[in-house]
Amino acid sequence: MNILIILFLIFLGIVLLLIEFTILPGITIAGIGGLLLFAYSIYLAFTTYGTTAGFLTLGFVLLVAPILVVRFFKGKAGRKMVLNTVID
Repeated sequence: MNILIILFLIFLGIVLLLIEFTILPGITIAGIGGLLLFAYSIYLAFTTYGTTAGFLTLGFVLLVAPILVVRFFKGKAGRKMVLNTVID
């Protein structure tokens, strides 16, 4: 059950960071909340499952989560949210 909680916290952290980058730019509650959810999911993995699972969770958060955010913005849905106009 704790694995699902850890995965849900990571998912919510990614969602909050996407909200931060698209809807509420700047350092706001969504960005800080996303980072806190990442930190708590890593803490929960370390305390519940030990160092191996903790480091796997840490690696996932540090490597895979930024890749997912970048792929979102390069995808079809993300292109609609990014400003592409050039001012001469």
